Amino acid sequence: MENCVVVYKSKTGFTEKYATWIAEELGCELYPLANVNMVNLSDYDMIIFGGGVRAGKIGGIKFVNNTRISFPNKKLVIFATGATPSNETEAIEKVQNMNVPRNSGIPFFYFQSGFNYEKMKGVDKLVMNMVRGIMRKMKDKDGTQNEMIGTMKNSYDHSSREFIEPLVSYVKTL
Repeated sequence: MENCVVVYKSKTGFTEKYATWIAEELGCELYPLANVNMVNLSDYDMIIFGGGVRAGKIGGIKFVNNTRISFPNKKLVIFATGATPSNETEAIEKVQNMNVPRNSGIPFFYFQSGFNYEKMKGVDKLVMNMVRGIMRKMKDKDGTQNEMIGTMKNSYDHSSREFIEPLVSYVKTL
């Protein structure tokens, strides 16, 4: 297995939880993105980066692009967390396509998490309430949309340590 570091950006705690689990399973060092400038990334063979999804973008994803430029020979792995159920493959593929550079060969993993209204800042909370309101007003909603409206009312957590297994297995095979 490679000498690796896990770097993450987390707003409400879900990405931090997954990053911690990954670091524990792999015996990696763990750093929030805000502290990564204190880390010598050249000391690591592999950098695992994770961020939460908001409006299709992974928080802190510019870090991956900057790292690719600064360290072109580093192995990178990206993971994202979000409220989208793991079986919504089209939505997850959109996130991947919007965030992972094409033809980069960077592996991408998605982990379902949830909502934590208590930790959301004002703007994020406002946006979520607006999205829920727009969805409620939609005509001809399907079952998935009605379920999303219902789940967006309160905080919830669908995180599970077992979801990291594909990423952990991938890294252990290198």
